[in-house]
Amino acid sequence: MGGAIGADDLRSYLRKDYFEYHRGLYENRPIYLPLSSSKKSFVAYVSIHRWKSDTLQTLLAEHLMREKRDLEGELDDLREARGKNGGNGKTEKRFDQVKKWLEELEEFIALVTEIADRGAPPTDAKCPPREKDARFEMDLDDGVMVNSAALWPLLDPQWKKPKGWWKELCEAKGKGDYDWSHLAMRYFPKRVDKKCQEDPSLGVAHGCFWKYHPAKAYQWELRLQDEIRPDFTIDEPGSDQYRKRFVAEHAAEAVDIRAKEMKRREKKGDKVKERGQGPLFDRELGEKAARRDAKKQRGAKPVVQIKPLARSEPAPKRKKASGINATLPAQASGRAGGGFVSELPATDLSKKNIQKRLYSHK
Repeated sequence: MGGAIGADDLRSYLRKDYFEYHRGLYENRPIYLPLSSSKKSFVAYVSIHRWKSDTLQTLLAEHLMREKRDLEGELDDLREARGKNGGNGKTEKRFDQVKKWLEELEEFIALVTEIADRGAPPTDAKCPPREKDARFEMDLDDGVMVNSAALWPLLDPQWKKPKGWWKELCEAKGKGDYDWSHLAMRYFPKRVDKKCQEDPSLGVAHGCFWKYHPAKAYQWELRLQDEIRPDFTIDEPGSDQYRKRFVAEHAAEAVDIRAKEMKRREKKGDKVKERGQGPLFDRELGEKAARRDAKKQRGAKPVVQIKPLARSEPAPKRKKASGINATLPAQASGRAGGGFVSELPATDLSKKNIQKRLYSHK
C-alpha cells in the first residue's frame, strides 16, 4: 500500500478487497476462507488449518448472534428517538442503514445455520439435492476445492468458483466426479457406497476395502507385508472380522492367493540376485539416484585440456601452430571404457568448434 491507512479503511479493505489478493497468492487454493454475507457487510476469515468441528457453531454463537443483538438494540433506540423527536434526517438515515444491516445479517445467519447443521443447498433447480443432512466438517484430505464447494453459499459473495464445484460434486459426472472425497460420502452416502462396491480404489478411499473386496484386500495385505514390513495390515473399521471371515469361508481362494504371493516373492528374489538390488524402496532410491546422475552427466560440459608439446618434439613450421588434446569424459560421450581424444589445430580452439568435433565421433 502507498501509505498509512486508518482503521475504517483497513476494515473495508479486509471485507471487500483482501481475499482477491490472498486467493491469487495461493493460486486459487486459499488457506483463509472469507465467510461473507451477501453485500460483504459481515465477513469472517477462518483458517482451514485451525478449523474445528464446531467452528461454524462458534461463529454463530460468539459473533453473529452477538452482532445481531447489538443491531436490534440500536434499532430499538432509534425507534424510540424517532418517537420522541419525530425523527430527523440523520436519525432516519441511520435507522434505514441499521435495518438493512440487520436483514443482511439475519440472511447470513440462516445460511451459516443450514450449512452447519444440514449441509449446502443446491446451486439451482437442475442441481441434485444432497441425499442426507449432515453437519459440515472440514476434511483437509479432501483439499481446498471440495471443502470450499460445501461452503459455497458463504463464499459466493467473494469467490464464485465453489458454487460450480458444488454442482459438480452433486452431479458426479466425468472429471467433476469427486466421489473419492469424504464430503461426497457424507452428503451422498448411497451413491458413493454403491460405487465403492464396484471400484476397489474407492473402497480404499472410504475405508470399506475389506468389506466389499476381501480377496483383493487379502492379496494386497500380503504383498505390502513383503514391501513394507512383515506385520503390516490394512486397518479399517471391522477389518479383523472381515479378514477372519474371508479366510474361513473362502479357504481355498485364500490358499491360492498365498501361493501366488509366495511365487511372486521367489521371482522377485531371483531378480534381486541377478541385478544385485535390495528391497522395493532401496531399488526406487537407487533408480532415482541413477537417473539424477545421468541427468547431471548429460548436462555436463566437455572438459578441454591443453597438453603442451614435449621438448623433444620439433616445433611445427606453421606459425602459432601447436597440437592439443581435447578430451571428453566417458560419461558424456556415451561410450564405455573412457573418453576419446581429438587433435585440433590451435586456430580451432573455441568452445563451439571443440564440441562440434568431439560429438561428431558419436
